[in-house]
Amino acid sequence: MSLRELEEAVPALLDIRSAERRSVDWEFVRREIGVVLPPDFVALAEAYPPFTVDDFLGLHIPSPGEEKYFVAGVQGLLGNLAELRDAGMSHGHVPFPEPGGLLPWGDSSEGDVFYWKTSEADSASWSILVSGHNDDWCAYAGDLTSYLAGLVRGTVPPDGLPPEFPGSTPVIEAD
Repeated sequence: MSLRELEEAVPALLDIRSAERRSVDWEFVRREIGVVLPPDFVALAEAYPPFTVDDFLGLHIPSPGEEKYFVAGVQGLLGNLAELRDAGMSHGHVPFPEPGGLLPWGDSSEGDVFYWKTSEADSASWSILVSGHNDDWCAYAGDLTSYLAGLVRGTVPPDGLPPEFPGSTPVIEAD
């Protein structure tokens, strides 16, 4: 899925789109996290600031000049996942950089965490895994932008999420 297709599914995004390309220091992010992030996410982050969908799902997007805060947030969520794993509560999922590890890209106001399930393959082929606050672990075999667009279009079930999320015309708010 492309950024354009996500914008077609969620036209409210256009209200917060940056007028110019956002110059994120991707090399810093790669060095600190240890991997190149998926191309659809990079395109999203270069066009949009961090934002929330329907006052529920917050996307973790680095801001130019503040990449260290993005990295710190990712590392904090990876630490939380490591604690769950160590307590036997991660259903076998492990934090990145372990093989097949999860790498967070968002969270919800109810405690759900949204991850990429990494692989040795190119990051463009990573899938989505949602850790619901009710201990639901729901997978989606596609990229982040297709997941979001599918949720809004109703072609991706909101497994593990509130059934009314997102609305048919979600409210998008820049953070």
